Amino acid sequence: MLAGNSMDVLLVNPRHNGKSEVPPLGLQCLAGSLQASDISTAILDLDVCPYEETDQSLIEAVQTGKPRIVGVGALSDSLASAIGICRLVKSLNTGILTVLGGIHASVMGRQVLETYPQVDIIVRGEGEITFLELVRRYLNLVDYSDIDGISFRHAGGISENRERSLERDLDRFPLPDRSLLDISLYPTHSVSSSRGCRRHCTFCSIQSLYHNTIRVRNPKSLIREIDEMASLGVRKIMFTDDNFTFSLKRLREICGLITDRRLDRCVEFYAEGCLEDICRNPLIAQILGQSGFRALYAGAESGSPGILKRYGKNLSPEDVLKGASYCLMQNVMPVLNFILLGPWDTIDTVRQTIDLAKQAFENGADIAYAEMLIPYPGTPIQEELLRDGKFRQRDNLFYFESYEGISVEWFLRTCDLARDLAKHSKGDESFFESRKNYYELKCLGSLLEGEIPEEFRCRSDGREVENLERKIEDLL
Repeated sequence: MLAGNSMDVLLVNPRHNGKSEVPPLGLQCLAGSLQASDISTAILDLDVCPYEETDQSLIEAVQTGKPRIVGVGALSDSLASAIGICRLVKSLNTGILTVLGGIHASVMGRQVLETYPQVDIIVRGEGEITFLELVRRYLNLVDYSDIDGISFRHAGGISENRERSLERDLDRFPLPDRSLLDISLYPTHSVSSSRGCRRHCTFCSIQSLYHNTIRVRNPKSLIREIDEMASLGVRKIMFTDDNFTFSLKRLREICGLITDRRLDRCVEFYAEGCLEDICRNPLIAQILGQSGFRALYAGAESGSPGILKRYGKNLSPEDVLKGASYCLMQNVMPVLNFILLGPWDTIDTVRQTIDLAKQAFENGADIAYAEMLIPYPGTPIQEELLRDGKFRQRDNLFYFESYEGISVEWFLRTCDLARDLAKHSKGDESFFESRKNYYELKCLGSLLEGEIPEEFRCRSDGREVENLERKIEDLL
């Protein structure tokens, strides 16, 4: 979890859900830039710590390493944990500079600084250059108030310096430093071959950072990095590109180098991509399958054409099934994510989404789902909800009031009941975990029809069925 004892900078990954399967690549990238400039650095990943040990692990890291700067990266979902880290660090030593980065801080920097005095500085956007410049100046007692890309608090209030221009050449950045974490703690490791996406999904905040640009790495440099990872014993690698499938030509070049080096013989690869790309050019799926890619993670989002249009997806429900089938034919597992409830969904469109997800699973795809859309900062959907008075926030929880009159609380309770029913009726099956999402969606579909799932009737006595009928009546 932590390597190195003495340090100038401690980089901390907050606890999210305690189920982290990949190291924090963003912090490894920062560490690569810092170490290349002879700035001693350590990384502490609290998302692989047992919950009851997180505070003590941080206390030991600070007391042992005595860092002058603590940098914390956070998404909106882990902001509360990140603020807790800064608060604990300040309680140990008020002189430590606390710096927060990540997409939430980038978009909501002023609000974070106004709300949380434990945070000294926000680094907005990419940190390899901005954070390095900040660290150099701070360690050398040089004024940092004019650095592009930072927001900070001072006696006169809060300053938000101008945005830093994106570095065009990603190969100018040092490689991520993977020596600062125990690789055995993670079943999968990650690389990035590009940054940015030209799609305009309205629930995604990526355009607030990259402004419709895509920057790519030299494929030969990328393969050298993968080669090094393989030599360290890494056997599963995830491409964290915002959209790995955006260019057939580039994907062909990268995958060709993978097979030339025979890396597909010793490493399993995974990637995030778009079904639109697969439908437009099925050859993408073939190339992935021939190069050791085991799964492609893609957003299917909805079974309603109207909702897909609302989400900015150039995709139809038929395309979802077609793109998934192309992947399956090449032995690449399509892992499809669905959003059950968004601001414009009706009960009918939710049923359409459930039906599409069930059909995809029955055709051989793997499925995942989010119970409801989260209108994150920096997304077009949040802006629209704010404009229409439909955006809601409680602490760091972002949600919405439905345009169609669906109660979010009611829907979440219905999802909870569906989850309980699926476990009750199917939980003792040998393959329940791999089919859990499918069973839960089947139960949810029945509940939305006002019916008791048939599987539950078969496994329950009359009293249980009667109690369930009362719960359904209460929900409806």
